[in-house]
Amino acid sequence: MMYLENAGEYNMKVKISLTEFGDEKIIPLEELKNWFPSGRFDKRYPLNYLKKWLHINEKYLGFLGVTYRWDDDKNSLILIPGNKIGLAPLRNPYGAEVYGGIIVRPRLGWIKIYDILEYIDWIYQPNFLKDEEPIISNGVLPRWFKAVNTLDTISQALVLFMKGIEEKRIISRVPKGNIDWYSYSTQSVPYGKYDRFSSRITDYSIDLEIHRQFIGIVKMIEDDISGPEVPIKIKNKAGQLILNIERKLQNVEPNTPDIEKLKKIKIPNFYRQKYDTAIKACIEYLWQSKFSMEAGNLYGLPWSIEMDRLFEYWIEYWAYIFAKRLGAHFYSDIRRNSRIRFYNLKNWKTLKLLKPDVIIEKNDKSMILEVKYKKHLLYLQYGKSSSDILEEHRYDIHQLLSYMSGSVKEKKIGCLIYPKISDNLANQYATLINYTNTRSNVDVVLCGIPFQPEEFIRILEDLWSEKYAAFA
Repeated sequence: MMYLENAGEYNMKVKISLTEFGDEKIIPLEELKNWFPSGRFDKRYPLNYLKKWLHINEKYLGFLGVTYRWDDDKNSLILIPGNKIGLAPLRNPYGAEVYGGIIVRPRLGWIKIYDILEYIDWIYQPNFLKDEEPIISNGVLPRWFKAVNTLDTISQALVLFMKGIEEKRIISRVPKGNIDWYSYSTQSVPYGKYDRFSSRITDYSIDLEIHRQFIGIVKMIEDDISGPEVPIKIKNKAGQLILNIERKLQNVEPNTPDIEKLKKIKIPNFYRQKYDTAIKACIEYLWQSKFSMEAGNLYGLPWSIEMDRLFEYWIEYWAYIFAKRLGAHFYSDIRRNSRIRFYNLKNWKTLKLLKPDVIIEKNDKSMILEVKYKKHLLYLQYGKSSSDILEEHRYDIHQLLSYMSGSVKEKKIGCLIYPKISDNLANQYATLINYTNTRSNVDVVLCGIPFQPEEFIRILEDLWSEKYAAFA
């Protein structure tokens, strides 16, 4: 684990804070000047200096989904948040040392994000920039985020239970191993030591450096998950895995986890796949955050979460709960069983990519959910839709209708699911009228969903019962 020196004196000069799905941030020229050392910025040529700053920091903006443009009228840099949340460092364009950070906050708040990840059993987790040094900032993710995953890879490796093979010379009271009969006849028998046998044995031991490192990691995780802020689900799952690992390695003493030692350990071919995966997970765990009670700061790697992907996992999880309560069949892209296939494609391969996010079917009814982490529902309601947004929305409707055409059920309900980013957001629904001016048995719904399980389940119940007026 890398720690920063003089953590208490660490001063972040440049701090940029954005909110996903939020407003653009304007960086005026005077503020932009402060991003550079004294005397290293000329206000007459701001684009030249901005180019130098972006050369070293553009990858961090991209990691957080932040785009930018220069506004000539305002003589300012405009930063535009995307659909990611997270934290990344910012580096001084002169010398490249970390001198600040950029954070994109969730609209829901940090605690709500933890709750959502817990709801979906942590099957979707943050991305980390593993080659970066840990930084200090609010918004750093604690190391226990990957506790269960790390323990699981160790447990999987120990299924093979690698043992070391070592030749040892021992003195025993009974014949054992490959006995040195010459030594026995010349050094034991002449002196009446008939029960003294010198021999060589093969020792199959589990007391290996890799296992000592594993136990060291386990002890570290035990300490990390002991705090009150760690979700109960994490503690329970980690606890079960810890017991399993300690039972298998009960006679192995822990070593202090060390990244360089882990990197240098050589694993025999037969064990390599499982053990190398576990070693990689241990190294990643060591590189993640560490809470310092002394400095009162969080050290951690840059990280990001794609909110559209998290939203899709959340919708899929609770839609599955609803389908099971209903006694319906459930298919989803996440479970890789919702693909719509075409017969006799030959070279027309692109159609293999048709995969609805969620399909719920029972008897003669089918409901398809397509998850869109966009502001379209808000734009449509308040008439703020540009031609590009309208075209993208039309494409989404066509996509949903194409998915619905793959169902053979008599009644079809298709839903574009959006995040509910305003309490005043109104859901919309319509029934399809075909080209002969005949009402079909197809309903299309545009629906804003909050990150609240009870309300989402209620909305699904109304959709399935075709009580559209209840949530419009």
